[in-house]
Amino acid sequence: MSGPMKHLTPKQIKFATLLVYGVEGNPITQTEAAKLAGYADSLHEGSRLTNPNKNPLVCAHISNLRDEVRQKYGISFENHLEELGKIRDRGIKDNKSLAAAATTEIARGKVAGYYIDQKIIRHGSIDDMNLDQLYARMKTIKDKNEKVLEAKELLNSSEELESQSKDKTVKLLSPSNKISDRD
Repeated sequence: MSGPMKHLTPKQIKFATLLVYGVEGNPITQTEAAKLAGYADSLHEGSRLTNPNKNPLVCAHISNLRDEVRQKYGISFENHLEELGKIRDRGIKDNKSLAAAATTEIARGKVAGYYIDQKIIRHGSIDDMNLDQLYARMKTIKDKNEKVLEAKELLNSSEELESQSKDKTVKLLSPSNKISDRD
């Protein structure tokens, strides 16, 4: 097959759905999602599928699913911080433990994608970079994100085409378009 894929496979869709929604509401890792989606080499596939350079369509689909979750449950960064602030204020005022409420709000933030469990081993810091290194790093980040944005546009346009195709089929098959026989 030449060129980038223009659509997602069923395994990729299942992987993205499992990664965003988890299993029975419990978050799972990339490796677990890949294994449950049916990938044999789940250890490497989870990482490969979430790499925007290798699978921009999968990354775009994951991003779209997370956007749907945020919209459905009214989760925004501002609301999240406001709710955490209210929990903190109630805890200070009442001198009661609101650990369960705080845990619930943190879980909401995880579902929305505001928390990502990852370990980063840093070698040097931004303060150690010269201007050319900073520009090179910013270009890398921009290029990485552009691939995901292009893939999102491709997914959205293909979904619109499918929707339009279904609408035309419905119009052709609807009883109002039949020619009546009045003779």
